[in-house]
Amino acid sequence: MRNQRLVQAILFVGIICMMFSGRFRNTHAETYTDGMIVIKHVELPVKRDGRLIQFNHPCELPGNAIANALSYIYFEEKGLLKKKKPLRVFQDDEIRKLVPLIIQAFFVATPTQAIAVSSYSERILLTDQQNYCILFFSNLCLNIAFSRVHRLQTYNDTMSDKKQYTTTKENPVLISRSRFWKLVPSAGQRLEPSHENWLVIDLSTEIYQQPVAQRVGTVDEKIKMSTSELDARLKKLEERMGAAGEIKTPKQMAPAMGSRNESKIKNKLIILREMVSDGIISEEDYDDKKAKMLREAMVNMSIKEQLQEIKDLKIEGLITEKDYNEKKKELMDRF
Repeated sequence: MRNQRLVQAILFVGIICMMFSGRFRNTHAETYTDGMIVIKHVELPVKRDGRLIQFNHPCELPGNAIANALSYIYFEEKGLLKKKKPLRVFQDDEIRKLVPLIIQAFFVATPTQAIAVSSYSERILLTDQQNYCILFFSNLCLNIAFSRVHRLQTYNDTMSDKKQYTTTKENPVLISRSRFWKLVPSAGQRLEPSHENWLVIDLSTEIYQQPVAQRVGTVDEKIKMSTSELDARLKKLEERMGAAGEIKTPKQMAPAMGSRNESKIKNKLIILREMVSDGIISEEDYDDKKAKMLREAMVNMSIKEQLQEIKDLKIEGLITEKDYNEKKKELMDRF
């Protein structure tokens, strides 16, 4: 009887240990993902003034502070072909996915674990742009150091690299600058001495304590929040749409053998081009929207119709020769 009770007690303790062990592993999962975004805990030595930094982890960070911090991280391009104005590192679609994963990772990180972030946001036709950085909290400040900012990758490169970034360690604090970009501090931010890739952000600054504002970071958001003149243009565009969902110009309303109705893509790109000329959106916004339309707006068209479409857009100057060749290659590979 005594032996039977002892066996039952051992089994009971074993079951309890297994339950807590499983719960612990789930809570302290090393990797968090959302689509193309990968966030993981990494054991990395980070030094300041020759001394190892002890991270203030685990910690509970407010979502609005993280979202605002990511929204106000900017960089400048280097080189002869650089853009004149600073650019945002993270796009709004990235931030919406990143914030909950980063908060979760910080909440269970140990004092020796940094948070590694590999994120992607589609911006250019048939390519993604990757950001890679590590985050850690020290001396009441959020530190974020980058090794890649808006690095162009094809879809195949992205898929092959995604598994690599979840298994290997990369330490951005060991580099100090890039030949192609440098970070630009905003309010409440400063660069770590001798580094162009490492920001120290004081989250107690008022700008980060505010509720997350509706930012106008993408062309879709700019259209939603734009002027009444733009709204009038879009309304007029919708009124011109025929029952079949295509846009007809007065010239095309006249009967003609073999004539084609102008596509919605062409007319919308014309309006977007006008918005660039009026200073409502930037060239980068135009390229973003153009790439999205070329990926999504022609899904219901045959390959032949898509080839004719991109040929017309190239002739009209609404897409570049490079856009045309890349999209044509994609379509021919699918043929």
